[in-house]
Amino acid sequence: MNKTLAFAKLDYLTVKPYLTWRTLLIFLAVFSSIGYGTGEAASVIGMCMMCSVIFACYPFSVGEKNATDTLYSTLPITKKNIVAGRYAFTIGLNLFMMAISLVVSIGVMVAFNREFVLLEVLLTAFICFAFFSLVEAIQLPIYFKFGYTKAKFLAYLPLLCFPASLMITSNIVGADNVIPLVTNALTWVESNAVLTAIIAVIVLGGVMYLSAFLSHKFYKTREF
Repeated sequence: MNKTLAFAKLDYLTVKPYLTWRTLLIFLAVFSSIGYGTGEAASVIGMCMMCSVIFACYPFSVGEKNATDTLYSTLPITKKNIVAGRYAFTIGLNLFMMAISLVVSIGVMVAFNREFVLLEVLLTAFICFAFFSLVEAIQLPIYFKFGYTKAKFLAYLPLLCFPASLMITSNIVGADNVIPLVTNALTWVESNAVLTAIIAVIVLGGVMYLSAFLSHKFYKTREF
């Protein structure tokens, strides 16, 4: 466990140089503009959580650029430690970005005097956390199998597939039928928040475990 956490900390150190005050101010300006333009906390939360997907791939990019995978093979850590550490870093990053998204979205809504319901904001943040975690659960095995350069196009396909699937579904079923279904689903989730959270945690945990299993399987057979 100590080696896993140590590797997660190493991933954090590779991302840390990009987390400057200048970057933070740019992101705040963008998020504030989105919040002002849409008047919705959900759009701010979605963009904040999107950043977690971007930052989660940085350790792979830095590792490939500096050939650190070769270096890791000389250290007293196993590939299982490396995979587990990267998943710990990714989940930690998602939790951190979820907290940031809540603070920023509520701050933007208050600053621009926009109406919001705290429970809805919390629910939106949790849904975004679950969605982007699932996206990363698909991306990570791809990165571990092919490396950053070869995988970066394939890894972002899940983000493209989601809106594409919504458009296809809307064309098949009809937009007038899809919107009420989505609205009813969100209403049910809001009314059964605790049950939804329990189910989501169980499903997300299972998906992450399967993802980590595949990542370890791919990574241990890779040659550097």
